[in-house]
Amino acid sequence: MKYYYDDDEFGRVMVNTRRGMRNVTARWQGEVLHLNVPVGLPLHELQESLDRLRPRLRSRKEQQPGVTFTIGQVIECFRCRVRLESQSRVPRRMLFGHDGDLLTLSLPAGMDLNSDHGKRNITHGLQVLLEQESSRLLLPFADEVAREVGVSPASWEIGRGMRKLGHCTKGRVIQLSRNLMFLPERLVRYIICHELAHLTHMNHSPEFHALVNKYTSGQEKVLEQELKHFNWPIVR
Repeated sequence: MKYYYDDDEFGRVMVNTRRGMRNVTARWQGEVLHLNVPVGLPLHELQESLDRLRPRLRSRKEQQPGVTFTIGQVIECFRCRVRLESQSRVPRRMLFGHDGDLLTLSLPAGMDLNSDHGKRNITHGLQVLLEQESSRLLLPFADEVAREVGVSPASWEIGRGMRKLGHCTKGRVIQLSRNLMFLPERLVRYIICHELAHLTHMNHSPEFHALVNKYTSGQEKVLEQELKHFNWPIVR
């Protein structure tokens, strides 16, 4: 179950109730604060938990680089670019265009690009546009990496996860999120190698990490930290 809670400092907070939880956890997703709370948690306990977490959450929010969009902006993506344009042909609609490796997202004229609502709509438009390209660009690259390391999944799929960028099933199917398209090639490769290592070790054991490190030429820790601190060009 999900519901909203209005906080004086953080604004509208998304609250997700989870069975089996004992403590309240919190994370920023773009400019929206998400709380995971035990089922049945009284409102006063939610408020008390949020107040305890407030200094840390405030600090994290201040450290977050803000996502901004402008007409004419070009967003560098995996093996392609997206340019934001303005259009007045179709009111209240975003239009997709394609010219080789340059993609265009045409936004309605007069749209408030940097309101919270506007940024989320543009983010969604970018995700839909790049999902169409991911099969053409991402999956052949994943096949190439698999051949290089000498393993092969049963198949590849494109997913939509924002926090879970990759997933390997027990049936050896690897799902790669469309959001990998916003990453540079070295981080895309790292995530693919991570999932390919799960074909051998369906866990996160020392043996698993040793294999990821082998697949990434000894760069697992460096790439892990780079991904952790990556400045996404979209609202998360």
